Amino acid sequence: MSSIKLSIDRIVIEYRDVYWTFFNPFKQNICDYYGIKEYIGKTGFKYHLHIREYPDRYFHISYQPYHEPKSMKHTLRIETHPDHLEYFQHILDGLKANASTIWFVRCDVAFDIPCPMNQVFTASRTGRYMNLYEGTRYYGKKSQRQQAGYCRVYDKCKEQKERKQKKTVGALTRVEIVYKPQEKIPMDSLIQFPPTFNNLYSCSILTDLEPLKPEKRAMVLAVQQGLMTLDDFTPYHRRTIQKLLESQEMIDFDQIAHEQWEENVIVPCALLCGTVNRVKAG
Repeated sequence: MSSIKLSIDRIVIEYRDVYWTFFNPFKQNICDYYGIKEYIGKTGFKYHLHIREYPDRYFHISYQPYHEPKSMKHTLRIETHPDHLEYFQHILDGLKANASTIWFVRCDVAFDIPCPMNQVFTASRTGRYMNLYEGTRYYGKKSQRQQAGYCRVYDKCKEQKERKQKKTVGALTRVEIVYKPQEKIPMDSLIQFPPTFNNLYSCSILTDLEPLKPEKRAMVLAVQQGLMTLDDFTPYHRRTIQKLLESQEMIDFDQIAHEQWEENVIVPCALLCGTVNRVKAG
C-alpha cells in the first residue's frame, strides 16, 4: 500500500567518552538557561536533565551509566523526537565536539496506515502476547517498553484529537515498533541500516471477511478486539486464519522501511554528526 507513511519517533543517541571536565559546566549552563534541576536516577544512568520547552517538545540527557567503572569520562545519552533536534542545536554542537564517537541506540518506527483500526489485523510471529488497553493493542509488557520489537497499535486520529486537540480527516491506524539493533550503529552510517520487522509481526488489511464461515469470522474478530490471541486456537484454526490473511492485502514493513528510511534519517544524521555515510564497509 503506497499510501502508508513511515516516520520516526523517540530517538535515543549515545555519546562516548564525554569527560567530567566538560559535563559539569555543561549541565550547569543547561540548568541555568532552561531553569531546571538535575536529578539522580536509581538505575540505568546516574545523572539526568529533562528539558520541556512546550508540552510537545522535550529533550532528555542522561550521563554516567551505573555499570561503568569510576572514570574521568563516561557515556552520555540523549532522547528526543527527531523533529526537536533543530531546536537544541547548540547542545548538539557541544556534545559532538566533546565526544569520541556518536552512536544510534534505538527509536520508535511508526507506520501510519490510512484504514480504521478494525480493518488492520496484526499478529506476532514470535509468540508475543497481545494486551488490549483503552483501545490500544500492546505486544509486550510495559516494562519492555524500551526493548527491541515492543509494539503498539492504536487509532492515530483518536490520539491526535484527545492529546493535541487536532482533527484528522479520514481513518488512520498507527503501528509503532521499537527499532533497537543488537549492536549500536555509528550515527553517520544509520542511513545504511533500515529496520526489518517482517520477522516479528505480520500485518494485513482486512478487505473482505464475507467468504468466511461465521465460526472463522468470529475468531478473526475476537483477535482484533483483543479477546483472544492466535495462540488460543488449535494449530488447524491458526493455519486457516493465516491462509485467510494471505488472501488479504499484506503490509510489507521491510519494503516500506527500505523505501522511506533515508528521507527520515538524513536530517537527524546531518544535525547530529554533520556527515552522512551511504557506503557500507567491505
